[in-house]
Amino acid sequence: MAETIVPITEIETEMFERSLNCKTKYISNSKKINQNPSTKLSGPRLFGFDIEPLYYARSQIGFQPITAGTKDKRKRPLEEITSQSQQNKRFKSFGEDVHKAVDELIIKHKLTNVSGESIIHLQQIGFDYKENQVCIKFKDPDPMAIQTRLDAIVRVCDEALLSRDGYRHLAAAVPSLFREYLVADRRNKINELINTQINVKIFNIDQDINQINDHDSDVHTGDILVNNYEVGNGAYRSLSILLKVLIPVWKGGKNPVIISGDTLYIKLGGDGRNVGRKQNHVMITFCLLNEKDNVLKPDHQYSICLYIGKEKYETLDKVGKIFAVQLADLKESGIIDGDGVHWPIKFYFSGDWKFTYIIMGLNAPNSEYFCLFCECDAKSRHNMDLSWPPTGNIRGKIIKMFVNFL
Repeated sequence: MAETIVPITEIETEMFERSLNCKTKYISNSKKINQNPSTKLSGPRLFGFDIEPLYYARSQIGFQPITAGTKDKRKRPLEEITSQSQQNKRFKSFGEDVHKAVDELIIKHKLTNVSGESIIHLQQIGFDYKENQVCIKFKDPDPMAIQTRLDAIVRVCDEALLSRDGYRHLAAAVPSLFREYLVADRRNKINELINTQINVKIFNIDQDINQINDHDSDVHTGDILVNNYEVGNGAYRSLSILLKVLIPVWKGGKNPVIISGDTLYIKLGGDGRNVGRKQNHVMITFCLLNEKDNVLKPDHQYSICLYIGKEKYETLDKVGKIFAVQLADLKESGIIDGDGVHWPIKFYFSGDWKFTYIIMGLNAPNSEYFCLFCECDAKSRHNMDLSWPPTGNIRGKIIKMFVNFL
């Protein structure tokens, strides 16, 4: 057999911006290494690479630092890029590579469930670039998690009275926070959901007000209500609708406030407040006395009416007509919740002296018959030997009491 020598075979590949070149060649048929004398070589010859040393060589090249001579000449250094959009593209590309690397590390360290699916997700990474803070956010696979965090931010802003401009400045200083427009959109969505269940209506106390039955429908009489696109000086919510929303909360949980068969003891109240030097606000609220000490907490007081104006009989009389029919019906018939359970209702009223004597149609505290509960006169109030039964103050009444549902 004639001697044959095969030319050199060469294989080239790239890894981590490096070029890896492997060479091999056949041996001649005249060199018989550990070959049986009776063996004859004929036809094509097979060869192969030892995979393990090759894999080790490739992996070692990947962990070697890239020197200045091996950098990608197609990309300019970040400091030479003056365009903000180009910098953002570079950061985005960097973030995508980081995300891929983190996903590989998650699989490597078995941060998965029994099905092999990742149970942790990279939300964002942040770093400093010169005097700026850069935050790269990644898409969350669970949209409900984003919604939950947005709901929490909306609640914090509302409870802390943080305005839109205030949150916008805060988000500019802390890039990891949600952008303000996302928070505003979520707040609008929450308002829409709440307004669907508990509609807020507006009115104008400067117009004539007739009794409005707001218990079962939105059909109103009189000229108090104004179009939602117009501007009024007051707003109110239906007490009946609020109760239907709150009763499931009160009777739910491990320690329910009310159980079937209980009577709902509802306390109505109100007060005015000076807002600035030229404007006054009056708010009417209610709470559930069955909650005992919790009624002293502000978040257990529920507003049903707010208007711009002063505490005076004429105005409160107009506002009282909005709720007169509804309150009388609740007092007489109670309310039936969504589960069909009937709840009797008993009303109470409380307020400071000024608000109370206006509601009851009595004289001012500096009048002769001033008391809210008896007919004691100003000249006899110092006499401790006299006794005045709490039968009401007929002599001090100057106008009718419009709270006739208590």
